Amino acid sequence: MLRKYKKSHLIINIVLSLLLVFMVLNILIFKNASYEFLIATILIPTILLIAIFGYEKKSRRFKYELAFYVFFYSALFLVVTYIIGLFTGFTSNVYRLNSTGIIHNVIPYLLLIIVSEVLRYDISRKGDGSTLSYVLVTLILILVDLSLFITTYDLSTGDGQIKYICAVIMPSLFKNIALLYFTKRGGMLSTLIYRILLDLKLVVVPIFPNFGIYFDSIIYTLLPAIMMFIIHFQLKAYKVEENDTTISKKSLLVRYIIMFTILSMVLFVNILVSNVFKYSMIAIGSGSMTPKINKGDAIVYKRLDKKTEPEIGQILVFKKDDKMIVHRIIEIVDIGNNEKVYYTKGDANDSPDGYPIERKSALGIVKYRIRYIGIPSVMLGELFNK
Repeated sequence: MLRKYKKSHLIINIVLSLLLVFMVLNILIFKNASYEFLIATILIPTILLIAIFGYEKKSRRFKYELAFYVFFYSALFLVVTYIIGLFTGFTSNVYRLNSTGIIHNVIPYLLLIIVSEVLRYDISRKGDGSTLSYVLVTLILILVDLSLFITTYDLSTGDGQIKYICAVIMPSLFKNIALLYFTKRGGMLSTLIYRILLDLKLVVVPIFPNFGIYFDSIIYTLLPAIMMFIIHFQLKAYKVEENDTTISKKSLLVRYIIMFTILSMVLFVNILVSNVFKYSMIAIGSGSMTPKINKGDAIVYKRLDKKTEPEIGQILVFKKDDKMIVHRIIEIVDIGNNEKVYYTKGDANDSPDGYPIERKSALGIVKYRIRYIGIPSVMLGELFNK
């Protein structure tokens, strides 16, 4: 029996390894992002494994509890983000929900989701006990996500590569780890709910909250991790309640306080870096303002409004040639018609910047400096812009 068990794992891992290699080749060489291609790529090995070992359909212990939690938190997330969108604005979906859009986008994407989750569920059953099987199927489904957006970003530029990592790779990594956990604990129902609510909306919902690519990448990276963390403790508490009616309410309260504190901190930072609220935060990538602001620090600035007039001596955040610059105002010139321009200089620079900054290019005034926390962002930017 043991030999048969190990042999089945060997066959499964060989099939998954071949599929993984093919998906890597697609990313590097073929660059085929069509739904039909990806559906066929996932469906063929799935059918092969089912034909060899059969399809095991067995209800998981927490099937309905987990499905409820996933639905609740996914729906709550959508409600909260769209309420925030009332203040930040919305952006239109590039896809159109008409008969053509349904045929060419909605149905194929839904089929891709179903096929992917069948493979994940099947491997979670047949590969039970084989860590390699879990790793392989997770990597494969991450590559499916990467393939879908391989032509969306210009990967020949550093900026395109950073956006691809932030908007596609990181969210997909955390999402697929969470979905494997959901599958193992509750089966396929919870993962289908998650993907229909949060993934399928990409081709169904006509508008999205306009948070910007950076804020979107942050929340869609953290969302599955936070959801998995919260649900894990809820299922653990549920299991304890089944066996022990004297479960400590105090310990549960401490857990929820910790989770709420972490979530609040993450939300606060996200609000600052989103650049859509009154206060925003950016990392400093040069030493032109040393020693007042050093490279690798982050600054919090207050966005300018019609009532705010920058003054000489204040540190201005402005855009020049699509780059954000943080320098001190050294001169303000009135050019008539109630219009002013600002001249700036970095504290550590020998000479002024030498060009006027119009009001429309001025973003805000620096209010606070936070040491060191911008170092990872600066290092990543330098790495991909070499």
